[in-house]
Amino acid sequence: MGSVKGLVMVITKQVLEQIEQDTQAIGRQIFARLKDESPPRFSGEWWDARMLEWCMRDEGLKVGLFRFIDVLPTLTTDKQVIEHLVEYLLPHEGALPAPLRWGLRLAASRPPGVQALGFGVRRNVLHLARRLIAGSTAEEALAAMRRIRQRKMAFSLDLLGEATVSEYEADRYLERYLGLLDALAPEAGRWEPLEHLDRDHRGVLPRVNLSVKLSSLSSQFDPLAAEASADVVKVRLRPILRKAKEARAFIHIDMEQYQYKDLTLKIFKEVLEEEEFRSVEDVGIVLQAYLKDAERDTRDLVEWVRRRGTSIVVRLVKGAYWDHEVVIARQQGWPVPVFEEKWETDSNFERLTLWLLQHHELLRPAIGSHNVRSIAYALAARQRLKIPEKALEFQMLYGMGDQIKVALVQLGQRVRVYTPFGELIPGMGYLVRRLLENTANESFLRLSFTEHRSPDELLSPPEPDVLPDRITERLDETPSAQPPPFQNEPELDFADEAAHKGMQESLA
Repeated sequence: MGSVKGLVMVITKQVLEQIEQDTQAIGRQIFARLKDESPPRFSGEWWDARMLEWCMRDEGLKVGLFRFIDVLPTLTTDKQVIEHLVEYLLPHEGALPAPLRWGLRLAASRPPGVQALGFGVRRNVLHLARRLIAGSTAEEALAAMRRIRQRKMAFSLDLLGEATVSEYEADRYLERYLGLLDALAPEAGRWEPLEHLDRDHRGVLPRVNLSVKLSSLSSQFDPLAAEASADVVKVRLRPILRKAKEARAFIHIDMEQYQYKDLTLKIFKEVLEEEEFRSVEDVGIVLQAYLKDAERDTRDLVEWVRRRGTSIVVRLVKGAYWDHEVVIARQQGWPVPVFEEKWETDSNFERLTLWLLQHHELLRPAIGSHNVRSIAYALAARQRLKIPEKALEFQMLYGMGDQIKVALVQLGQRVRVYTPFGELIPGMGYLVRRLLENTANESFLRLSFTEHRSPDELLSPPEPDVLPDRITERLDETPSAQPPPFQNEPELDFADEAAHKGMQESLA
């Protein structure tokens, strides 16, 4: 059982100013190691990059292309591929270069033989998907793991698929998780040891690391029936935790859309409070900094770990469902659960980074970001708070920000690559989320590698000229002094624990 004494260092304004100075210096060290490794002209990678650049210039083209990519796996003939390509992209042809515009018009005219273009289109989209998805089989995933290990990085393998639609499908996901643990453990045991990957400041780390989405373990995963959902999921989660314990593997519970957040945290805590799993510390959970209640959830986790008596890992990310959360909240008339300005998310990410580092013996921090500013801030804070170097690791996505990964490895940091694999249809939601991240107006990868913003600009604080002098708990926004205009009463949001508890009490 790991230490959970959780001594906290007080962070003064002077320390924060020193962290900011160090952030600038470390950030420039990282930028100095980044190399512009442009792909060969007209290669698959070159075309991928050009298409994403064109999307960045025109929002309509981006939406059309992503709609096409989303539906592509369901199209069974080349004729259908061409029809959908024309339908989604022709209204935005003006944003395309002349040769592609000509090809799109040719496809729209449907001369004999044009359907053969469908094969090439499908192949190119699959190529794009395989840049971000490691493969479709366990064998391909194993090959990707070996390549990652050869690059002196660790991995967390993610089996693509969420929101299963039948209990049969949920059982198949359970079998695949168990099969992965059986396949990976012997393989990893034969690898040559790498000190910076296989040990932290506390001791040996599991080489096998698996990310699990709880929604894949039940077809009725719904906060409206929180207790019933938890019971079903725990029946399938316990064998995974049991097998991981036997194989000395790590299980990381992924976080999905806001609707599932509280239910995911509830199941995670309840199953790990059971006597069989109370001493297990090779487990982790994800927190999303774009959520307004992320800080409250972090504080709750600290208190829970103290009661449980065994530490866990927290993967801190900014969040990948921003568009979904904003649209759903506005559609339903609910409060928007995410920060609507990117600087607010970035600022919250830094506050939570400090909080995790202060409580690193309770919540072992894994910083999930491709943003050099966010990475440098974590390194600077770790240094100023005098926390052991190996107590911190960085997690980054497969196929994204590879130059930054290499730079961190060169600086002696532990880097873990979040590596999804699986069939294309279950993986399409993941692919579209990643493409949205890459092409967002304020995406760090876009600003740095496509728009070539200066290090000074990219390393500037989220709130210019403002340093937080303490970590504060952000709850609900301050209400406006003016009464709001009349609105119809929205339906209850059962992601809110008070709502589903109230419903249960009323039914009783």
